[in-house]
Amino acid sequence: MGLKAKKTDDSIIIQTWEQYEFKLFPGSKSTKPYLHFLFLNPETGKEKRIRKLAGLKPGSSLAALKKEAKQMVPDLVDLLSKGWNPIANTCNDLPVTPISPIIDCIDYWLKHREEQKANNAIAKKTLENNYHLMNYFKDWLKSKNYSFRKANTFTYLDINSFMQTTAKARVWNKVSYNTYRTDIGTFFKYLVALKVLNENPVLLSESKNTKKDSSRFVIFEESELIEVVTTLEKDKSFLELYIACKILFYLNIRPVEITRIQVYNIDFEKRLLTLEPSKTKNGNEAKWQLTDELFILLRDYLKDTPANYFAFANHNTPKPVQANEDFLGQRWRAFRKKYKISSHLKFYALKHSSDWYDLENGVSLQKISERNRHSNPNVTVAYIEQRLNKKIIQPSLSTRF
Repeated sequence: MGLKAKKTDDSIIIQTWEQYEFKLFPGSKSTKPYLHFLFLNPETGKEKRIRKLAGLKPGSSLAALKKEAKQMVPDLVDLLSKGWNPIANTCNDLPVTPISPIIDCIDYWLKHREEQKANNAIAKKTLENNYHLMNYFKDWLKSKNYSFRKANTFTYLDINSFMQTTAKARVWNKVSYNTYRTDIGTFFKYLVALKVLNENPVLLSESKNTKKDSSRFVIFEESELIEVVTTLEKDKSFLELYIACKILFYLNIRPVEITRIQVYNIDFEKRLLTLEPSKTKNGNEAKWQLTDELFILLRDYLKDTPANYFAFANHNTPKPVQANEDFLGQRWRAFRKKYKISSHLKFYALKHSSDWYDLENGVSLQKISERNRHSNPNVTVAYIEQRLNKKIIQPSLSTRF
């Protein structure tokens, strides 16, 4: 890599890397010192001299200039190794590079999210939340004079500072805090994918522990379950939500996994639903035996539907393209709003409500945990702990004493 410095014309070779020779021109009475190398312009097919002056102080001794130039080379090598075009200042033909200011990276990511929304890859609400978050982030950057910092200079300490400052100003609860932290993590993860930075600073940032929050998963009362299921059953405009709720309650399949179900995943002869590893949260294949009711509902709902169609991809209409991950959550909130159903009743809580009532009916915790595909029964208990703590403790039925 490094070569012994030697004179070539008026410049000194500082280092070579692949086909590049990084040379120092020490300056003259009329010219400032600069580091330079030749770059092949992909548009013209001709080499162009690239000059870098930053970091080289005019009037410094030759030894000092050599030292400063050597310190500049590793950053240039890193950029070139990532496909940097110094003429267009793009990286792999992308408009954002490792030397782009954070503000440009934000705008580019939001354009990417717009495209995802147009392709139904993310929900409208998700995009709106992304814009809210980035506006908060821009405000924080401006207040710190960080708008033109390079994205790869941000650390988890910066993320903590932004999150804590904004959470206080916006009065976020723990769930909101974690949601926005996930979103800004998605932004930085995108920059990692583009090789704008090497690691995601959000990974080491602080998250909020919500395990002991009483509002996390409120179990449905029996009367509430009856109200929801009878209302859903009567309103055919929510048929796909009705079936999805049944799947969530009886099979404990996570909402995001439900959106991944395609017609070919259902064996109607064996009454079996199978999801391949790429469609499950834990990366393992999973199989469920359909109840008689679910078999009939799915058979009638998916009649004559092509095998590759996604069952829950639109309002009562299977589609060849998967819906966004929050599709069923959106439909649940629309249903809840239409019938003025309490906002404390969460879609996902149907899953934990069935766990609770099974436990009440004598089903073993081990079996419930297996149905949920939890790593151990303690995970299952964590979801119904609030209800367990409220249960009246019954006396022993033993008469031996």
